[in-house]
Amino acid sequence: MIKNEILVTKKASYYSSQKPSQSINQVWIICHGYGQLAEYFLEWFTPVFSEKTLIVAPEGLHRFYIKGFSGRVGASWMTKQDRLNEIEDYVNYLDEVYLKIKNRVSPSCFIHVLGFSQGVSTAVRWVCKSKLQVNSLSLFSGKIPEDIDYKLHSKKLNTLNPKIIFGNNDEFYSSKTIDKELDFIKISGLNFRYIKFNGGHKVEKNIITKLGMIIDEEINIKNKF
Repeated sequence: MIKNEILVTKKASYYSSQKPSQSINQVWIICHGYGQLAEYFLEWFTPVFSEKTLIVAPEGLHRFYIKGFSGRVGASWMTKQDRLNEIEDYVNYLDEVYLKIKNRVSPSCFIHVLGFSQGVSTAVRWVCKSKLQVNSLSLFSGKIPEDIDYKLHSKKLNTLNPKIIFGNNDEFYSSKTIDKELDFIKISGLNFRYIKFNGGHKVEKNIITKLGMIIDEEINIKNKF
């Protein structure tokens, strides 16, 4: 049996909090979790919606029925099947979204990347593999991928003020699992800031408000230099 591959053109969707403009000086690119849709994921970030802040939610390229053969639809970034091609596809897709937005906002715009759940691995792989510049990285309720050479990429990641965020009642990540993840991050040479909050496996709006304040601080520090 011979496997064959071809390149095809595919339409992909992303949602945004508003139209991009030259007055926008802060962009968040947010990667949703498994089985979510970008349109609804975006609603969790209303606490940081503002005239000068643009929130962009790309949607995973693979849609499927959550249960059975009809009903609610969700999206996924990848599966284990043909994983290297799927990673390459979404890295290229996120690059295209970035360029589409970056060319329409302030040239000095601050770019913050956030991944939630399955989107954590997506965000980390994209930031490591892409040649495009981002300024900040936040990882929410998910584990960093183990297939990245962090000896090669730790310097780049550490310049992004990386943050790892977990709820204390996350049904998918026990305290022991979180401790192991924090140990792996440290062993990998990554200087992540750990943020803990009261909640489960969900992007709580109060923590988004707090994260927005942290990003504002990062922008102020950047602008001093």
